[in-house]
Amino acid sequence: MPNSQPADDSARFQPIFRLLVLYRWAGLALPLFFLIIGGSGPAPRQSLIFLAAVASNLLITLRPAQLNRVVQRWPHVLAVDLIFNAVLLAATGYTRSPYTLYSFSPLLAAAFFFQVPGALLAAGTLSGLFVASLWPFRPTPDWLIVITQCAGYFIIAGVFGYQPVLLGRLRAARDDLARAHRDLEIIHQLTLSLQSAADVNEVEERVLEAITGDLGFSQAVVALVDQNDPVMTSWLGKAHGGAPVFAGGLPHPARVPLTAGAGVIAETLLNGRERLSCVGQFTSDGQINNSLGLGPYHIFPMLLREHPVGVLLVDASEAVDAARQSSLQAIASQASVAVGTTLLCIDRAQRLAVQDERVRIAREIHDTVSQSLFGITYSLDACVKLLPESPSTVKDELAHLLSLAQATREEVRQSILDIWPSELTAQQFSNDLRRYVTEACRAYPLEADITVRGDFGAIPARAKRSLYRIAQEALTNVVRHAGATQARVCVEVAADQAMLAVSDNGHGFDPHMALAREFSREHFGLRGIADRVRSLNGTTEILSAPDSGSKVLVTIPIFGKGDDKSRD
Repeated sequence: MPNSQPADDSARFQPIFRLLVLYRWAGLALPLFFLIIGGSGPAPRQSLIFLAAVASNLLITLRPAQLNRVVQRWPHVLAVDLIFNAVLLAATGYTRSPYTLYSFSPLLAAAFFFQVPGALLAAGTLSGLFVASLWPFRPTPDWLIVITQCAGYFIIAGVFGYQPVLLGRLRAARDDLARAHRDLEIIHQLTLSLQSAADVNEVEERVLEAITGDLGFSQAVVALVDQNDPVMTSWLGKAHGGAPVFAGGLPHPARVPLTAGAGVIAETLLNGRERLSCVGQFTSDGQINNSLGLGPYHIFPMLLREHPVGVLLVDASEAVDAARQSSLQAIASQASVAVGTTLLCIDRAQRLAVQDERVRIAREIHDTVSQSLFGITYSLDACVKLLPESPSTVKDELAHLLSLAQATREEVRQSILDIWPSELTAQQFSNDLRRYVTEACRAYPLEADITVRGDFGAIPARAKRSLYRIAQEALTNVVRHAGATQARVCVEVAADQAMLAVSDNGHGFDPHMALAREFSREHFGLRGIADRVRSLNGTTEILSAPDSGSKVLVTIPIFGKGDDKSRD
């Protein structure tokens, strides 16, 4: 007989063993019927044979667990049952025996326990015993019936012997399908998780957690490619259970050149194809190699549009099948997309931050330095004209312009670094605007009335500075373009909003034409005012008409000083 299944499988065979016992009892129904009607030979003899069959059934029924273990450990024990059934057939009519169905029980047992090889061997043994028992008692048997019955033994043995194979394959397919479904669910959850990752390090952490925690691999390592320099860096490893692979060994920013001679990992990443069960010199860095050990590792390159963004190493101490390999490839692919997307978002955010900073500096310089330089230029022109007639007056004016130029230099520094000297109060707001009108607009006589109403301190610091710049720009437009003699600035703070109104008695203008004319990168006047207000979630309204003066109305929401996130 072939080798038996392992002893720890006995629990799995218990239902089959009970089914076989039930079949043996059912197989005695026909012999009992013939025994009752007396159609199978002398009654005493048939009774003894029937009692022998019942005794064997009782033995199997009362000791199922023990016999189950015995059959699995010593398969040749079935030979005893085969001999017993051959004797039953020989003693009760051979091919006409009522025990024919009963004699199939050892064949079924061999089929279920030992599959096709065991079943065919049992069928051959029973057929041989059956044919051998014919010679002493039946010199001229009906060989057609004998051959048919023996063929039936082999057919039944083959059919039932193949069923466990099919069931085993079905169980294996079910297990593979369940594992594939679980892996797909893990990949799906990882994909959703990676979408919310804040940076590439968080992407690495979540990928490693999915591989070691969810898929159950003993350890995994991830490294990323520096997009500005062809090196592998940001090394991160995790073992099953969450323990770090590089504890006390590998610094996170270790850099390994991405060249053909820099080890197996770099070569795999450059080739763009995964390598399974790799051993050898993984990198050109001895510290990293010591931390990784001798391997083996499965190496999966992380590519985004055929461009390397990182590499994934998975412990290969246990073999992986095609389905598990596909899962690892899918995880590496998802990680590639997540890393690439995160790097793209970071780059885009940096570019937007640079662009916003450029606009802010340009706007600040326009609102401060440009106005001061305009006043200095106009005053210097006047000094040149007055120099021959009033040198003493020019001297005093030049001294004043020197201090104004120094103040302008300080404003340039403050604009670039976004520095304000102190918290802006209502009094400082009014005084600074009056000083601005006096200093930067000296050549144009302008009477400015500045009023602040309500709790000015409730306005966030960033909004205060913006209101100051807006009022400053509006007054500059009044001086340069309106030809006005009077201007009025009014700030009114209500419960949830602040309103700024700048009006003048100048000759007015067409707001639509002015905004269209200012639509260029070199102009930050009215459009700059609108941009500032929009950044504060406020609204801007410009009211003007030719020969009717003008008014700039600004409304911004306020939520208390605690909600201000800007730099003071």
